[in-house]
This record gives sequence, structure tokens and C-alpha cells, in this order.
Amino acid sequence: MRHHVALSLALLGLPLAAQDINGGLQTGLSLPVGDLKDKTDYGTNQFFGAHIGGHLDFNLTPHHQIRGHLTYHNMPGSGWGGPNDFKNDFTILQFGADWVYNFQSPNQGWYTIAGASLNSVKNEWDAAGFSGSASQSGKLGVRGGGGYTFNRTFSLEGSLNQIFVDKNGGDGFGFDTATWVQVSAVFRFGR
Repeated sequence: MRHHVALSLALLGLPLAAQDINGGLQTGLSLPVGDLKDKTDYGTNQFFGAHIGGHLDFNLTPHHQIRGHLTYHNMPGSGWGGPNDFKNDFTILQFGADWVYNFQSPNQGWYTIAGASLNSVKNEWDAAGFSGSASQSGKLGVRGGGGYTFNRTFSLEGSLNQIFVDKNGGDGFGFDTATWVQVSAVFRFGR
């Protein structure tokens, strides 16, 4: 499979060799901000969430890299108080691609990321003894951030993520964008 991917990209004119493909895992905190956290009765009303995922890095040059990733985010909520005491738990499955620019090399130093993703977002809520859920799939997301690579196998990175969601309707979330800060430990495997 690795050779088919490399051959396909080489045919597209990209200088990629099979030995320049690495995989890995990322895990860390997903911190909701904006309406995803603060909108009364709709947000999580909670500061911490978590994520875990996998990625493939395609090193195009010593400075340019494409990263495909699949990440699962879990952002539990806490009650808002009041007579209905809404509690909203959000889960997000994110499939995306990032352009990574390494200032030194893919094996050490600072880097930036800019990417796009397709997302499946689910809200499970409880209020005054009633519960329900709403879900939206295929929602476009964008992200940007940066990180530092300590060695060939470990990096720390942060990014700001935003997904454009439907506010109204049967599966509406009550706000237009879901935004969070993602702080990750990134582990790479391969050559």
C-alpha cells in the first residue's frame, strides 16, 4: 500500500519516496472555547476535553510535509444550573489533511500547520430528567497552529480548530461554529 501511495504521488509530480512516509499517534487536551464552551444551555460549560488519533506524514521536501489525520475528540459537559440544568457532552470525529512547514527539518525544530477537515459532531444532552442527542456529519473544519519537534519520534503542538455547524433545525446545536484549542503530544513511528 505504501508503494502505491508513493507511486501515485510521484505521478502527480511530487518528489516523494516511500521512505519519507511515517505514521504515528497524537493525544492530549481538547479545550472548548467560544460558544462551544460558553453559550448558556448550549455549550459544554467545561474547560477540559481530550483527544486521541493517528496520522500519516508525507515528507515532500526537508521543509514541506502533508499530514493526513483521523482524530476523536471527547468534550464532556457540566450543568448550567437553573430549573432545566442543561448538560451538553460533545464528541467529534475529525478526518483531515494539514500542510506542515518545518523551519529546520522534519526531525527537529519549530513547525507550523494549516489544515482542513471533514467532521462528524454529536451532542448528547440532559435537562431536567430528559435526554436527547443531535448529530451533524460532513461539516467543514479548518485549523492552524504550530509545534516543536524534539527528535524523530516526539513533538508537542498546539492548534486552534473551528468547525462550521448548523445552528438551527432538528439537529441544530444553537451556535454556528464549534471552536477549540488542541494541545497534543505527537509520537511518530517508522524510519
